[in-house]
Amino acid sequence: MNAKVKSKKMIASIFVLFIVALFVAFFIFNSNTLASDEVFNDIDFESEHVTVDGYKLDRETEEIFVELKLSEDDKTAILEAFKNSKFEILSSSDSYVDGNYFINIALNKRYELELNPTQKNLIFVYEDDNDSDHKYYKISNDSGLFELLETITKESLNQ
Repeated sequence: MNAKVKSKKMIASIFVLFIVALFVAFFIFNSNTLASDEVFNDIDFESEHVTVDGYKLDRETEEIFVELKLSEDDKTAILEAFKNSKFEILSSSDSYVDGNYFINIALNKRYELELNPTQKNLIFVYEDDNDSDHKYYKISNDSGLFELLETITKESLNQ
């Protein structure tokens, strides 16, 4: 009888460990944080044929739209920052404030992106094959993207 009790305790312990492992796996695989390749599913960030351009919307100056004059190094740095960033899906746009930066990335697919540096939000304004509403993301790790865009904007204004 003592062996029977030990056997039942062992089975119960294994069952509890199995349930705990399932919960841990569920939370790990159900994370809201996405890597760049999950957000930009068709862009090869290493390709030499990617085009990048952009504008900054500055409502406080005479020149409302400032074209970002991007060198090849700037384009590479922007793509690298996007590649290394982490994103979280936002369920709605209720608290979203209009973005200040508009970036266009094109390779085999065109992305029009709106970025808000204050809230660190990203909106997919347009995708070639996206018929749905805009997609909203919070950038949880921007890899220096917004600092880079601000530096490029200052350089563009001084040229």
